[in-house]
Amino acid sequence: MATIIYGTHVFPKFAGYFGEKELCPNCQRTYKPAYTKCSVWAHIYYIPLFPISSYYLKMCPVCGMADKLKKKDAMVEITKPSDGVQQQFQYYAKHILANKPTKMLEVDKSYEFWVKDLTSNEEICIASGITKDMVKSLKKKFCLKDISIMDV
Repeated sequence: MATIIYGTHVFPKFAGYFGEKELCPNCQRTYKPAYTKCSVWAHIYYIPLFPISSYYLKMCPVCGMADKLKKKDAMVEITKPSDGVQQQFQYYAKHILANKPTKMLEVDKSYEFWVKDLTSNEEICIASGITKDMVKSLKKKFCLKDISIMDV
C-alpha cells in the first residue's frame, strides 16, 4: 500500500507599495499598503503541478496585518494614482546574546524582529522574545528573500 502526499501550497510574491497612505487599525501607523500576490498551486509529493487560484493581500508594511482581496479589486487599488513618494523599508532581526538560554533544554527566545522606515529613519520593533523559527515565518509573511540577523 503506497501513500500519496498531495495538497496545496501558496507561493507569495511581493508586488509593491501602492495607493495613498492609510492608517493601520492594528499598529496605528500611516503608510502606503504593501500588496502581495499569492498563487495557490496543487502539488503531489511536494512538486507543484498547476495553479488553482490566486489572490492578493493588502498588508500593513509595519505590523503585517493583511486583508485578502480578489484580483479584480486589487488591480483597481494598485492602478490608482499615488503621491509619487517612494516608500522603502529594511527588515532585520536582532539576536540578543545576553538573553541566550543557559539551561539544558531551554528554547532560545532571544530574537527580536525590527523594521526600519528608510525615509524617516524610524526603527520599529515588531516582535520580541521570539525564536529563530518565528523569525523565518515573519520573513515569509513579509515576502523577504533574505533577512540579516545581527548579534547584539
